[in-house]
Amino acid sequence: MERQKGKFDRAKVLIAWKKFVNKGIIDEGKVRPEVARSWVRCAQYGVDPWSHDFPACDNEAMKRSREKNFTILNSSQCIMRYMMTALNSNISLADMEGFVYDLISPFPDYQRTFGTYASENIMGTGNVGVCLFEKKPIRIDGFEHYRVASQGYSGVSAPIYFHGKMTGVLNVNNPLRSLPSEALDICIEGSRLISLMLESKKQDQIRFLSVASFFDRLIDVTAYAVIVADQDGMILNANRQGKLLVPGYEEKPYASQSIAGYLQKKSSLFAILEEQKQGQESQKVVFKATKSTPVQERKLLWVNEVILLNGMIQKVLVFDSENASNAREKEKQPKLPLRRKEGEKFYIGSSQVWKEVDETVKKVAGYRSNVLILGETGTGKEVVAQTIHRLSGREGAFVPLNCGAIPKDLLASELFGYEGGAFTGAKATGAVGKFEYAHKGTLFLDEIGEMPVDMQVSLLRVLQEQTVTRIGGNKQQRFDVRIVAATNQNISQMIADKLFRSDLFYRLSVIEIHLPRLAERGDDVILLAEHFNQVLSQTLQVRRQELSREVVEFLKAYSWPGNVRELKNVIEKVLIVANGRQIQVKDFPRHMRDQAEKITDGGKRKEEGPGRPEDRLSEDTEDETLSPKEKKDKKQREQVARLMEKHMGNLSRVAEDMGISRNTLYRKMERWEIEMKVTIRPKKK
Repeated sequence: MERQKGKFDRAKVLIAWKKFVNKGIIDEGKVRPEVARSWVRCAQYGVDPWSHDFPACDNEAMKRSREKNFTILNSSQCIMRYMMTALNSNISLADMEGFVYDLISPFPDYQRTFGTYASENIMGTGNVGVCLFEKKPIRIDGFEHYRVASQGYSGVSAPIYFHGKMTGVLNVNNPLRSLPSEALDICIEGSRLISLMLESKKQDQIRFLSVASFFDRLIDVTAYAVIVADQDGMILNANRQGKLLVPGYEEKPYASQSIAGYLQKKSSLFAILEEQKQGQESQKVVFKATKSTPVQERKLLWVNEVILLNGMIQKVLVFDSENASNAREKEKQPKLPLRRKEGEKFYIGSSQVWKEVDETVKKVAGYRSNVLILGETGTGKEVVAQTIHRLSGREGAFVPLNCGAIPKDLLASELFGYEGGAFTGAKATGAVGKFEYAHKGTLFLDEIGEMPVDMQVSLLRVLQEQTVTRIGGNKQQRFDVRIVAATNQNISQMIADKLFRSDLFYRLSVIEIHLPRLAERGDDVILLAEHFNQVLSQTLQVRRQELSREVVEFLKAYSWPGNVRELKNVIEKVLIVANGRQIQVKDFPRHMRDQAEKITDGGKRKEEGPGRPEDRLSEDTEDETLSPKEKKDKKQREQVARLMEKHMGNLSRVAEDMGISRNTLYRKMERWEIEMKVTIRPKKK
C-alpha cells in the first residue's frame, strides 16, 4: 500500500533500518515495500550502509550524457527553474543509468551529486535509484536512505516519458530539511511539462511559453505567495496566495498591470525585482490596501529569473504567505486544500488492515496526484474513490465512468465529448464529455483494465497534455481533474500480455491503494452486516431485528468471495425472507449453508481463498503448458459456464456474480465462443 504522502515515522523507520543492516530482517510494518525492496537490492549489491564518501564528478561521462540528452536539457531548463523557485531546493536530471547530468541549486556552490551516478548500486537507496527501478514517482526521506551519508536528505523523483518510453528522471532534493508535502505533485507536474515539450514542435514550444499560465500548476500547489512579472515589473501571473497581494490584475489585459501599482512605495519596485538568492536577508514589502484587501506586509523570500526559449525573461517573486497584519485573511485561505471532516466517509471498518486503507485515504485525499485502487470485485473501490473526493475539498463533481460498461465505439465520446454533427446519430448541439464535466472535481475510471488499448493511447495523451478536444472539434480545453482509477484485474500481467500500456499505468498509479478481501477484515464483517441491516430495513420498510449470536458466527465463518457487495445482497435477501421476524441461518442462501456444513464437518474452517469452491478450478488440474493469460481465460470460461447453469441463463445475474458489466460479459462470451441454448418446456397444468 502506498504511503508517499504526509510525514513518515522517523523513529519506526530508523528501528527498521537498524534491524535490516544488523540482522538482514525486513520489518514490513515499519517500512514501505518500495523502500524494503531497495534495501534488499543494496545489500545484494554490497553497498556499505555506513559509508560516507561521495563519488567525484566524472567529466567525460557528463559530457557524453549531456550530448545524448541534449533535447531534454534544452526543453527542461525553464521548467526546472520554476520548480526550484517553488520548492527552494535542488532540481536535477538523471539518465536511465542514474547519472546526474544537470543540476540547478539555490544553495551557493552546491555540486555534490552533479556529474555522478545516483543509482542504487553506488549510492544506495535514494529517490533517483528507486524511481528508475520502480518506474513510477517516488519520495524517499531520512532513514529510508540506505547509506548513513544520505540520511539527512529528502527527495522526490518522477519519470520523464518521450512517446510512451521512459527516458530519464526528474528529481528534487533538499540536503537541509524535509521537502514540503506538495513536492511530489510539483515534480510529477514538472515531468509532465517536460514530456509535453519533448513531443512538441519548436513553434509549439515557443507558443506554450508565451504565456506564464503554462507554469500554473508548478506554482499553484505551493503554500508561498508567488507573483510572476516581466523585467519591467508588469504582472504576468500569480498563484492563489499571490492574488491576495495583487487583486484584480487578471481582469485587465495581459501584462498591463505593474506590481508598483500595488505597493505603498512605488520606488521599491526596482529593489524587489533584483534577483535574490537563498541565504540573503529577506526584504519587507508593504502592499497597499485595496477595495478587497487591507494593508499587507510580507517578506520577499527570494527572486529567480527564468529565461524562456524565445529569450524573454520572467521574474518569479516568492513571498512569505504569513500575513501578520491580517491574521483573519490567513484563516480564510488555508495553505493546503480544504479537507472535509473525518466523519464524512462512505465506508465502515475498524480492522487493522482497513485502518491502514483509511490512513492512506486521509493522507492522499487533499492532493491532486492520481490514485489507482486495486482489489477484488466487491471490495468497495468506488466507495473509497467517493471518500477520497469527499475529503479532498475539490469544488467540482465526482464523476464515475465504468470503462467496461460502455461499448468501445462510444467510450471516446463519453470521455471527451463531441461537437454537433461529429458522427451519425450525434446530437445537433453536441455533448459535454466526462473530463469537462469533472472540471475541478474527480473523474473515477472504474474497470480501467477493460479499456481498449487504442483508447488507452488517447487517454494517455489527454493526461499528459491536460487538455481535451471534443470529437469533431479543433478547440483544446484545459481542465483541472483528479483521476482515480480502479480495477480488479492483475495489471502487471496485463502489461506483460500487452493488454495494458505500461506508460498509462505509471501515469495512473502515482498512489496505489490495495483493498483487502472482506474475509481478511475480521470483525468488519459484523460491523458491515449491522450497517446494512439498519439501512436496508428502513429501505425495505421491514422491522429491524438484532443479529443473533448464531447468525453472527455464521457470517464470520463464511469466506465471502463476493466481498462487501455479496454481504449487502445477502442481508437484503434475508431481510425480505424473514419479513420482520428474527433472522435465522436457514434464511441464508444454500451455497452459504453448504459451506458452513463442510466447515462444521471438518471441525475447523478450511482456507478457501477467493471465490467459492465450486466456482474455482483446482490448481492441480490446470494444464501447466498454458500461458498465464490462457489459464486465466480457462478459469473464467468455466466460471461463466457454471454460473450460467446456476442462474439458468440470466446474464445479468452472471455478470453481477462475476463483478463485471453485461457488456463485458457479452464480449467475453463472444471471444470464448460461448453460446446460449434455450429450452422451452410446456407449462404444467
